[in-house]
Formats: sequence, structure tokens, C-alpha cells
Amino acid sequence: MKNKISNIVFIVLFMAILLIPVIFINTKENQISAIDNKLLTEWPEFKWDFSSREEIENYLGDRIGFREQAIESYIELNDKLFHVMEHPLFMYGEEGHIYFKDPSYIEGYQRLNTDGAYLDSMVDFLERTQAYLDSKDIRFLYYLCPDKKTIYPEYFPKSIHVRTDNESVVEHLENTLSGADVNYIIPTDELTEAKQDKVVYNKKYDATHWNEYGAFIGHQLIDEKIQEWFDDVPPLREDDFDLSFVTMETLDVAEFPIDEEVPLYTLKNDCGEDSSGYLEPYLKCTTTNFYTHVKNPSCENDRILLVFTDSYFANYVRFYSNRFREVYFIHRQNYDYLQYMVNLTFPDMVIFETAERSIMGEMVSTANFTDYYYEPPYPESDDLKTTEDVSCLITSTVGVRRDGTTLYLNPDMGENIISLSGRIKKTDPDKTYNIYAHVAEAYLEADYCALHRVAEFDNLDEFSFSVQRRYMAQGPIELIAVDKDTGEHYLLETYEVIYGQ
Repeated sequence: MKNKISNIVFIVLFMAILLIPVIFINTKENQISAIDNKLLTEWPEFKWDFSSREEIENYLGDRIGFREQAIESYIELNDKLFHVMEHPLFMYGEEGHIYFKDPSYIEGYQRLNTDGAYLDSMVDFLERTQAYLDSKDIRFLYYLCPDKKTIYPEYFPKSIHVRTDNESVVEHLENTLSGADVNYIIPTDELTEAKQDKVVYNKKYDATHWNEYGAFIGHQLIDEKIQEWFDDVPPLREDDFDLSFVTMETLDVAEFPIDEEVPLYTLKNDCGEDSSGYLEPYLKCTTTNFYTHVKNPSCENDRILLVFTDSYFANYVRFYSNRFREVYFIHRQNYDYLQYMVNLTFPDMVIFETAERSIMGEMVSTANFTDYYYEPPYPESDDLKTTEDVSCLITSTVGVRRDGTTLYLNPDMGENIISLSGRIKKTDPDKTYNIYAHVAEAYLEADYCALHRVAEFDNLDEFSFSVQRRYMAQGPIELIAVDKDTGEHYLLETYEVIYGQ
């Protein structure tokens, strides 16, 4: 009888172990796992094939009840009993240092994934960008943020070997950029020297980025350029910040227990006003991740800074918010919208930043630098002609109501980005034109790379220009076509902006 009861209890417990995780399966959409910082698999559209079966298995594996608790227990036991880090994102190096475990990150350390052709196309993009911005009297700076493995290679796992005869990504970029017409900073020497006195990348916390000491040193190098270019922008000073230390009990993007004190710089008198909501809902871009717009009405200069950033710079608006009248940060994955953002924000300086690990990682699949397009700035001319050989067709307006050639604008309500888009009609299909919008005192290029790529694919001559509503005033907007071959200027249409409904 006792054996029978014990068998029943065993069966009940065994079935409970099997069924309870299924009962508590996570069926919510758009869920992110805290333990490995990934988007959980969504329920697939069912198909009668093996791919559907595999997708269902992935769904159950990601969402089964108590998954994260089981992984956490497994990771913690391995760490405490064997000092082994069984984690999908990170790994132990020497002396307890933690490093990123992405395959491309490790291959970068080993010098096995340096794609010279891709890197050269990236440098060509940077040269084109600087040439375009130079022509508009805008300062440009490219910034590469080194990985922890580059500044602290001595703590990387000794079991992972390096092909020392191969060129690293950083070495290839430095060698190529040194012969290019690009303002750039790759602060490997400065950070390597600084680590003799300070820890510039934390031992454990946030293994994929520098810490606040490293960041401050890195941004001081940018400030050297700023001070060289702008005599009205105050310098970046450590005295303007409070330095404190915060104890971190888990990794930054994973529930892995640690105990580490890390530095934090806090701006003492932050005069910046968060204005991110003004443009963000209306932006044309790939992603609004990291988008930040800060205005500082008390700033004594009228300078505007535009930064294309990834996670390395994303948290450091505070290094600039008290020093520029306006600061825009936007994800560098919007590289095809750089000209669009420049014409929308009128910056005095543009920074394009990339993390070292991303270049041969996600950038390979998200950033195509070949055949990059910039429409040249408007070539001034006093000879503005009219012709029937080229005309424009407006296909959409945003933020204004168009009635013929009159644009009715409510200055207090509506979309915060005013856009006019259309197509060029021409009698000679072999003729090509650059299109510009003359708004107040500015001439805006009406093409940019993302639009150009789509127009080429669709075999259309399209244009679009955008203006912030706060910059719009009553008066004329001229659409002008410039013949790419002859340089002749043609007035296509004049629109009159009137305040009203």
C-alpha cells in the first residue's frame, strides 16, 4: 500500500513538473527576455511543412513557463560552483573580466572578419559626407568607439587566439582614413594610456561599452575639435559634473548577478529642455531609437549639433546640452537619411559615430555604403528661367492644406514637419535635374539617399523637401530645377504660404 501511494505521489509530481510550465507559458506579444535581452519568438502562421514545426519548437522554447528562472538558476550555479559563465550573451575573461560573446565580436578579436572592401566603402561614404557638409560650411567628424577587447586585450580569454599577421578592423580603418579627406577620431591610444590611471571599461558591468571615465575622455577629444572650430561653444569641463559611484548588482542587459561599483557623471546645472516629442512622430527615418532633441534657450550661442549615434554615445547628450543651443541625437542606422536630417535641422556640426563591434556585426546587414548619393547644394544663380520642357507634379503634402499654389498653414497646430513631395515631368527622358526648394533665405536640396534609392528602383524622378513648422513663415516657396548637364536654372512653381485653415 505504501509503495502504491508513493508511486501515485511520484506520478502526480512528475506530471506537475511537465504540465505546470506549459500552463504558465508566456503568450503575450512583443516580449523581451531580461536574461538574454532578445525578442521572444512570436507564434508562427501555421503551415504544413517542417519550417512551421521548427518555428513552433522555437516559440515553446522561448516562452515555456519559468524559462528565465531555470536559466538564472543554471547560470548562478555554474558561476558559484565552477566559475563558469553559461550565458548566451557574455563570457568570462581573465581575472573575472566579462566580455561580449557575439561570434562577430570574437572573430574581430581574432582578426578573422576584417572585410577590406566593406571598410573601404564605408570610408568612401565618410569622404562623400565630409565633402557634402564642407560645401554647406558644416563641420563633420567621424568617431569610432573601440571595444573593450581592443583596450583591454590582456583580459580576453587566453583560449581564444589571434591571427597577428592579419589586419584588424581598427588598423584597416586607421590606415585608410589617414589617407582620406575625413576628420576622424579613433581613440585607442588615448584610452590605452588613460587605463594606466583609471578603469575606463568596467570589469563586469556593461561589457559592451566604455564606462563614464572612458566616455568623458572620449568626448574630451571631440571637444578639442569643437574648440578648434567654434570659439563661442564653452569647453567640456569635469567641474560642471558631479562624480558619484553606483553599485550594480546585475549586468546592464541581462539578469546576471554581479557586485561592482561604477562611476557616474551627473550634470550639475542642466539647462536643457527635452524637445524630443516635437519632431519624433513625424520623422522620415529607418528608426527613432536613441532619438533625442534637447533645446537650451539660455545657451549664449546659436549652435546646433547633430549626432548619428549608436548605444556608445546615446546616453551622453548631457555632455553637450549646456553647450549648444540645440542638440539632436539619432541612430546611425538612419545613414540614408543624413541629408534629410541636415536640411531639417540646419546643424553647425555633424558627428557620425560607430561602435567597433558593430562594423563587422549588424552594420554589414543594415548599412550599404555603395553608390551613396548626396544631392549637391544649390548652385547660386541670377538667371532663373522658365520652360515647358520640365515641370513638377505634387503628389503629397504634409502639415499644410494645398489649394492650387496656395499652402494654408496653421502655425499653432498640426504636423510639426511640413513636407511637399512630388515627381518631375520632362519632355526629354535623357535629361536629369536636381530639384531645390527656396524657403525664406534657405535653399533646400529636395533629394536624399533613401529617397534616391527608391526612386532609382522605381525608375521615377521624385523629390521631397521638409521644413520644421516653427521655421515656416508666410511667403513664397520656389521649386527650382537645375539641369545637371548645362547648369541652367528653371523655376518650376511658386507656392504662397498663408497662415490659416
